[in-house]
Amino acid sequence: MALLGPKEQEIVRERLANLTRDVEMVLFTDSSTLIAPGKEPCLYCKETKQLLEELSALSDKLHLVVYDLATPEGKEKAEAYKVEAAPTLILREKGSEAINLRYRGIPAGYEFASLLEDIEMLGRDGHGLPENVVQELNDLPEEVVLQVFVTPTCPYCPQAVRTAHRLAYASPKVWGEMIEANEFPALSDRYHIHGVPDTVINHGKERVLGAQPLSQFLQAIRKAVGVRA
Repeated sequence: MALLGPKEQEIVRERLANLTRDVEMVLFTDSSTLIAPGKEPCLYCKETKQLLEELSALSDKLHLVVYDLATPEGKEKAEAYKVEAAPTLILREKGSEAINLRYRGIPAGYEFASLLEDIEMLGRDGHGLPENVVQELNDLPEEVVLQVFVTPTCPYCPQAVRTAHRLAYASPKVWGEMIEANEFPALSDRYHIHGVPDTVINHGKERVLGAQPLSQFLQAIRKAVGVRA
């Protein structure tokens, strides 16, 4: 049974019709049924793969690559791409080696809108950030990791994900990752996630609560790496 109905397919097809650059979707799944300490089962690997297959069928500008963490090749790629869990989706322009714009968990509900906007950003629109912001990001003294905790039913979460992913697309110094809080409860507990969106910066050094403007994210990033405004 299709996850995208005929009306949704037509709407998405129209949105993707104006892409001018090819976009690659690199998905890591896990077909293993083994339960190990510290390893959470992949609740939505099958559905995530199906969703992306349906999506890629709607545009010849979309290219889906799938790796299975249960295979030697998948494990090797996961190590190279710094993937810790499944499902993890990495988005990038086709031909790019970038691995810093990603989703951990199924991009469903309101987050499907984030996925479409990211594809349009990569395939047509660009990040749209001012040059001085891009320069500031590139001059950061260390990498910055933005982990945006969300749920599929949160209408404010896509704004925070969008901001993190724009920053990641603008600079290799920034890692932007959506994390579906319900799929990864151990990670949510580690960072004491009680509401969403909640953006954890550099593994807890700073955080941005709610769907804040870009200026708030930049301020928190500066604090996290010890840069004065």
